[in-house]
Amino acid sequence: MRQDNNPTAEDLRKDTEAFRGGLVQNVKRRAAVVGRFHSIPYYHFWNWDLWSMMLVGMALMKRGVLSAAWSFRFYGGLALAGYGIGIAVNSISARTIIQSNFDLAVRSFSFMTYDLGRLTVALAHLSLLMLVCKTGALRWLTARLAAVGQMAFSNYVMHSVICTLVFCGVGFGLYAKLQRYQLYYVVFAIWVVQLVVSPIWLRYYRFGPLEWVWRSLTYWKRQPFRVAA
Repeated sequence: MRQDNNPTAEDLRKDTEAFRGGLVQNVKRRAAVVGRFHSIPYYHFWNWDLWSMMLVGMALMKRGVLSAAWSFRFYGGLALAGYGIGIAVNSISARTIIQSNFDLAVRSFSFMTYDLGRLTVALAHLSLLMLVCKTGALRWLTARLAAVGQMAFSNYVMHSVICTLVFCGVGFGLYAKLQRYQLYYVVFAIWVVQLVVSPIWLRYYRFGPLEWVWRSLTYWKRQPFRVAA
């Protein structure tokens, strides 16, 4: 894979062949990709991108924005501004890419507006969620989302395992076989599983399984696991 992050037809062919293959082929191809990312110097723009988003999140947390501490007016205004700017910017970019039949040059050019579109939409999503929390609406959903977040590590790994079985050759081998809209079916199915399983698990256990292992290793002591009767 080239360093400019624009895959060639040969790159795509190799990816498809590897990920539809066996476990060894899957691991070797992923190792090559991971190795490439780990070789990126700290001053590369990709790392600045990650750090900048992390710092934005830290600032929002410190200011109380992530704890629904601000007014309804603030969150409402931020949601309207975020969706107004982000949806417009992203729609223009998506339309341009689709009209070009996903031309690689056009896709690269569209990244000029990527940060503006994703940050404004993310802030709008955040504001909408804070409004729901402040009003107490959809408590059945927010409680399930909280459970998923409490088991974030376990759910992350579960997500990876499910997608490996769905897309790679060790499972159903659907890599590069689904249309873009069909991928949303997979996303929706994983959401449903995690929203259902996480609250049930936390009725009986204090942590997700991987969270419990990580916590026990952190304190170097076996932590209580089951919820007391």
